[in-house]
Amino acid sequence: MEHNGFFCGIGKRLQYASPTVSYIDYCNKDTWSLLWIEDILKQLGYAIDEKLHVYWCLPGKDISEGLVLIKSDADIVQMIKAADNHKTLCLMIDHSDFLKKLREDAIVNRGQQVPPVTCQNKNITRDVSAGEGASKSVEDDFVNFYKDFCQEEEAEDSDDSDFVDSDFEVEEGDDDLFRDNVDTEVNDNNEVVQVQDLEDDDALEDADLNLRRERQEKLKYKFGTFNPQVDMDNPIFKVGMEFSDVNEFRAALNSYSVRNRKKINKTRNEKIRVNACCEEGCPWMIKASKNSMTGAFVVKGYEGKHTCESVWKLKTLTAPFLTQKFLDEFRDNMKMDLQTFANKVQREYNMCPDRWKLGRARKDALTIIHGDEAAQFNQLWDYGQELRRSNPGSKFFLTCNKVKVGDKTEDHLATLYWSYDALKRGFLRGCRPLICVDGCHIKTRYKGQLLTVVGIDPNDCIYPITFGLVEVECTSSWEWFLTTLRDDLNITNTSPWTIISDKQKGLIKAVTKVFPDAEHRFCVRHLYQNFQKAGHKGEVLKNNLWAIARSTCVPKWQHNMDKMKAASQQAYEWVEELVPNTWIKAFFSDFSKCDMLLNNHSEVFNSYILQAIEMVILSMLETIFYKLMLRVESKQTEAEKWPGTICPKIKKKLDKFTEWSAACRVKCAGNGLYHVESNEIEISYVVDLPGRCCDCKRWQLSRIPCHHAIACCRSNMTAPENLVHSCYSIKSYREAYGYNLTPLRGRAFWEKMNGVKVYPPLFTKVMGRPKKNRRKTPEEKMKNGAKHLTKHGVSMHCSICENSDHNKKGHDKYIASVQVEQDETMQPEDEFFDDPSYIQNIIPQNISGTLDPMHQQNSMVFKLGIEERAHFPPTRTHGPLPQESSFVQSARDSIPAATVRITTASSRGNLRGRGRGRTSRAHVPDDGQQATRGRGKGTRKRRSDASASTTEVVDGDIIRGRGRATRRASYNTGTGSAHYMLSGDDEQQRAAIPDLNAFVPVHNGEEEEVVVTQNAPDQEDR
Repeated sequence: MEHNGFFCGIGKRLQYASPTVSYIDYCNKDTWSLLWIEDILKQLGYAIDEKLHVYWCLPGKDISEGLVLIKSDADIVQMIKAADNHKTLCLMIDHSDFLKKLREDAIVNRGQQVPPVTCQNKNITRDVSAGEGASKSVEDDFVNFYKDFCQEEEAEDSDDSDFVDSDFEVEEGDDDLFRDNVDTEVNDNNEVVQVQDLEDDDALEDADLNLRRERQEKLKYKFGTFNPQVDMDNPIFKVGMEFSDVNEFRAALNSYSVRNRKKINKTRNEKIRVNACCEEGCPWMIKASKNSMTGAFVVKGYEGKHTCESVWKLKTLTAPFLTQKFLDEFRDNMKMDLQTFANKVQREYNMCPDRWKLGRARKDALTIIHGDEAAQFNQLWDYGQELRRSNPGSKFFLTCNKVKVGDKTEDHLATLYWSYDALKRGFLRGCRPLICVDGCHIKTRYKGQLLTVVGIDPNDCIYPITFGLVEVECTSSWEWFLTTLRDDLNITNTSPWTIISDKQKGLIKAVTKVFPDAEHRFCVRHLYQNFQKAGHKGEVLKNNLWAIARSTCVPKWQHNMDKMKAASQQAYEWVEELVPNTWIKAFFSDFSKCDMLLNNHSEVFNSYILQAIEMVILSMLETIFYKLMLRVESKQTEAEKWPGTICPKIKKKLDKFTEWSAACRVKCAGNGLYHVESNEIEISYVVDLPGRCCDCKRWQLSRIPCHHAIACCRSNMTAPENLVHSCYSIKSYREAYGYNLTPLRGRAFWEKMNGVKVYPPLFTKVMGRPKKNRRKTPEEKMKNGAKHLTKHGVSMHCSICENSDHNKKGHDKYIASVQVEQDETMQPEDEFFDDPSYIQNIIPQNISGTLDPMHQQNSMVFKLGIEERAHFPPTRTHGPLPQESSFVQSARDSIPAATVRITTASSRGNLRGRGRGRTSRAHVPDDGQQATRGRGKGTRKRRSDASASTTEVVDGDIIRGRGRATRRASYNTGTGSAHYMLSGDDEQQRAAIPDLNAFVPVHNGEEEEVVVTQNAPDQEDR
C-alpha cells in the first residue's frame, strides 16, 4: 500500500509522488472486505473521512489507465478475482480528493452525444459521452476499459458448467425468460460466437467505429497476441490473434483439438498459410497466414461454432503432446506409474490413450529431465573436473576397457571411484574406526554394481564416505575398491580398523588381503539366512543363534552354546565351525567402540539413494552429491538444538541401561571396585570404575556404561553421563559434520576436458521386465501391516520313504534319481567368478606413514589410542609378604632370648624311633658329633622328588631330616615354650608363611607329638 503521497499530472502523466510504501501480509481473499481496508488505515494512523479515498491498480496496467476507486463490495469482488492470478495488489491513498474531482469533471459533465459503438465480438451497444471540448480523452478510454473489464469478468463467471444454482433454473417452455436470461452469444467452451460474416478485410476498417485518425493509427497493428505459457492449455482463437510462427499456431490448433475432443483437419498446411476445418457438415473453420508487415502469423478468419459430436479417440493426442503437457508432473514424481499417468490424462482430457503411448510419453519425459543415457557417460570427465574444482581434495578416478566393436575400438567404462573431501575429513575427525561395506544393483539399462563404504557418526547414524562403480562384484573388483579406499584415507596401519560386511566369498578374500590386521565382522542377519538354508529352521534355533551372537562374555556364550546343543546337535556343530570373533560379541575387539552385529547402516544408505540408482549415470552422481550436501547442512542445524553433552540416541541407550540397573545389587570393595549381582544366569560381576571395565564386557565394547556400572554410579552418587566415551559427545558430532560440500555449477559452466570418448558398459538384453525390488525373505514379507506367512521354504515329504522334496506320486522318480547320483562321480564345484583385470585399474597414490590417522593428533583413531592407554586397568600387585609383622619388628628389642629345645615331631631333619607309630628323640652330643637316626617300620616312605636330606644347625645343634614331613623345633623359655615351623627346602624364603598346625602346646613339660605335613599324605599315611 502506497500512502502519505499525492497525485499529480493528467492523463498519461498521472503519477503518485513522494509515497510511503507499506507491505501488508497474510491477507486472505476469503475474508477480504472493506472492513479490512478500514482496519489497515487505522493501523497506519489515518482517520476515515470524506476526503480520504483508496484506489487499487488493475494488474498489468499503469496508474494512468488502471486505477479503480474502492467504494463498494463489487470492487472488493473484482480485487478477489484478480488475486487468483496475481498475488500482489497495489493500493494507493488519495488524501486530497484530487483524483475524484478530476474524474468527475471528465465523466459527469457529459458533452455532445457520440454514435453508439458496436463491439466486434459481442452485440453489445453502449453510449459513450465525452467532455466539453474533447471528442475522446484518456479518461473516456479508462471508463470504457473498466466497463469492458467488469463485463468480461461477469461473462466468465456466468458460464461455469460445473456449478448449477437451482434457484435460478429456467423451466422448459419459458421461452421469454430464456431469451431474457441466457446469453446465446457464448457457447459451452467460453468462445464468443460471431454473428456477422467473416471477411479477410481488416476489422479496424469499420466506419461505425468513428475513431480519430490518431487512435486508428495507434490501434491498427495492436492485435491480441497468443501467449503459449498461458493460452496453450486452452486456446481461444480470435480474429486478429498473432502467433510467433506457424509451429506455434499448429501446436495451439492441436491443443484445441484435444481439449475440445474435436477432429480438426488441416486442408491447407504450408509455412505461410494454414487452413483448417472440422468434420463434414460442421461450420467450424479457421484461416491463418503470415503477415508480411509484422512477420507474425495472424488469424484472418475464424468460425467457432461446432455442430458435430465430440470423439473419444484422436490422432492429435500423441506421445510428444503428452510429454510436453505432463513434463512438470514427471519432474515432481519421476516414479509415476502408468496407471497414475493414465488417470491424470483422463481427468485432464476425458480420454484414455493406450499403455504403449503412455509408456513412450513417460520415457521421453524422463529423457528430457535426465538427458540421453548413453551421452552422459562422455560427460564424466567434465563432472570429475568440476567436482575437484569446487571441492578440492575430492577424488574422481575413471578407467575404461578397450572393446573392439566392428572395425573400431571403443573405450567402455570399467570402474569409477569418487569421494568427497568434506566427508573424508569429517569421518577421520569425529567418527570411530569402523566401516560398513556393501554393494547394490544399479537399476538402469546398462546395470552395474554400486559399491559403498558407510561409517557411523557419534549419534550411531550413517556416515557415507566413498563410492565405487563396477560391472560385477568379484574378488578383484573388491580388491580394487578396498585398495583405492585404503590409499585414499592414507591408511598404513590396518590394525585399529574394523570392517562389517556380508559373508561373501570375494569380499572375504579381498579384506584379508588389503586389510590383513583389521577385524572383519559378518552381518548376523545374513548369517542366519545361511543357517536356515543349511536346514536349521524353527523359532527356538533362531533365538538360540541370536543369543549366542549377543553374548558379551564367555560364561554367557558357553551357556547359550549349551542351550543350542540341547536343542539340536547338528545346529550346534554348524555354529561351532564358525570363527567366533566374526559374529559373537564376547570375542570382539573393543578398540572400535562398537558392538554392532548387523550391516544395517549399509542397507539404510542403499535405501536412502534408492531413487538415485534408478537414474542415468550423471544424474545419479548429481543426486547423491546434493542429497549428501543437504544432509550435512541439516545435521549441523540439528546439532545446535541438542541439549546436554552426549548425542540423543546415546542418551536413550543410557536411559535404558539405567532402568535395567534397578535389578542389580552392589557391594563396594573400595578404590573404585564393586561386586555386582544380578539375575543373569547366576553370574556376578566385578566393576572397575577407574579402569572403565566390567566383567560383562558390554562397557568395554561400546564405552557406554552398562547397567552394572550404572548401579555402581547409583551407589557412588555419580552421574553416568560422565562415564560415556567422548566419541559419543556432541562436540565430536559437530567435528564430524564440520565440513560442508560446495555446490556444483550448472553443466553449461563445466570445463571441457576433451578426454577420450567414454562409452557405457556393454548392454546385454535379458528376457522379461527388469526387476527393481529386492528379493525378500519370508520373514520380511508384510501384508496389511503384518507379517504374511507363506509356504515358501516348506518342503513336501513322501509318505513311503519319509524323505523330503518329493511326495508319494514322485517316489519312483526320486529313487531313480538317487541311483543315478550314486553312480555318477562327484564333480568339483565351480570356483567363484573373478575378473583379474580389475587389479590393473588400481591407480597408485602417494601414501605417507606420517599422515596415517593413527599419527594425526586431531583424528578420532589417535584419540582412541590415547584414551585406551589412559584407562587401562592397573595391576594391583603389592610384592612379597613381609617376613614378620610390623608389631613384632618394633618390639624385637624387648623380647628375651630363647633356649633351643629340639623335638622329634618333624619328619625332615629329625630322628624317628623304631617301630610302627613310635618316634624317638635323637641324642645330640655337645661336641657336635653327628646324630644318630632311628630305624624301623615307623619310617615314612619318601618320594623321588623329596628324597634329599637336609641338615640344619640351630644354636650349635645339628638336626637332620629326610622326607616330606615338616620339621618342628621347640624352644624352652623357662616358664613356657614357643613353637615355630621350619621349611624343608629353604628356611630364609618360606619361614614367613604361618601355619597354625605347627604350634603344638606343651603339657607338664612333655610334648604332644603331632605329625604335620604340607603336601597330600601318601597311601601309607592314609
